[in-house]
Amino acid sequence: MMDKAMRMILILGVMVLGFTACSNKKTVDPNPVVRDNIIHLSTAIKNVREEMMLSELVDSVSYIPLETNPNCMLGNYQRLTFSPQYIFYSNYCFDWNGQFLFRIGSQGQGACEDIYVHVADIVYLNNHFYGNASKIIEYDDRGKCTGKELSWYAQKTMDTAPVGRMVNKVCFAPAGENLMFYNSPDTVYFINTDYEFVAKRSMMPWGRKGGVPSMSGGDPRFKYTSYYKDTTLFYNFYTDTVFTVTPTSLIPRWVVELDEELRFPTRYLYEDGLLSEAFKCWESGNLENAKMIKLLDHKYIVSGVFETEHFVFLSVYEYMAYWELRKLPKPPLLTAIYNKRTGETFAVKQFVDDLGGMKTFSPSWGACNEKLLATVWPYKLKEFIEEEQSAGRAVAPQILNLMQRVREDDNPVLIIAHLKK
Repeated sequence: MMDKAMRMILILGVMVLGFTACSNKKTVDPNPVVRDNIIHLSTAIKNVREEMMLSELVDSVSYIPLETNPNCMLGNYQRLTFSPQYIFYSNYCFDWNGQFLFRIGSQGQGACEDIYVHVADIVYLNNHFYGNASKIIEYDDRGKCTGKELSWYAQKTMDTAPVGRMVNKVCFAPAGENLMFYNSPDTVYFINTDYEFVAKRSMMPWGRKGGVPSMSGGDPRFKYTSYYKDTTLFYNFYTDTVFTVTPTSLIPRWVVELDEELRFPTRYLYEDGLLSEAFKCWESGNLENAKMIKLLDHKYIVSGVFETEHFVFLSVYEYMAYWELRKLPKPPLLTAIYNKRTGETFAVKQFVDDLGGMKTFSPSWGACNEKLLATVWPYKLKEFIEEEQSAGRAVAPQILNLMQRVREDDNPVLIIAHLKK
């Protein structure tokens, strides 16, 4: 956890910047930002709002169908990522108008091929794409392989250990002119585009063999990195700091303050036997008494941090171990919002869609380019229209018009909520 000295350095640094800006009238921001760098998440969770009108933050909602043609038939494998320039659905690249551009990568065991069907992460940097799965493969700006690749199972790291031993590479992102990846939970590595290791940053002590237990449950909406303008942000929920990613380091940017009683415990990483003990409890019909449940229930995980011009959005959920086996309701996703102009942090369970024609809106894919992002499949859209009409409720014209533009079995529709300027 970030100690008090580091927090004070952050706060004093911001104060100095503020005094500098005030010393020159030409540089005074007409909308001064109150930024103590502390996001008070505990207070927001304890005072969560049941609902909020989307129009409080957003001025309009638009719908962008992702193009459907025989070359880009998207299955329900929802690996959706966004960059300032492109939208990636697994291996498929779209522009922000929804037009399909090309598919990146192919499966195989030869040059320019990967053994995995899906590329885990795609990065766009300096007019090239970099796909990361069992290899890092470079592609040109039309998605064609350049022949430059690195196998994770052969390359040596700057520690001389085979990269293949890094069994929990959970993110891959731009780092200025370089690339970064995170081997959870202990180390962030930086490599240049010639695939040479240039730096590393320790996140927490880890001397154990094998991977760390996954908390994402395979959920692709679990994000360690996001983009703000031309900057990559990095956050690992086991720590309390959101970092700015530079070519060779991580610079503290925000502190997510969460009380001990609410914070997901790092002890979970280091305590052996929790999974096996929980399984034995389940077999004996005594799951509620499992140590894991007592340790993790009602703790909160931040699954993504997304900064915009005026806000920092955090995707937050309350952890309930084995909620399905225990026949508990699925823990709801909360959206916490830090107002950069006032320093206030608040959380909301649900946005009422008073702009886009749907009942509710959930920014399930976070934010990028001053947009809150969600998706809906056309067959779900059809079901929504039928349910509303059968109940005698009017459906907004823009929703009816949207359904006329897509077919029931088409690719998903991107829902964009445009943040107020």
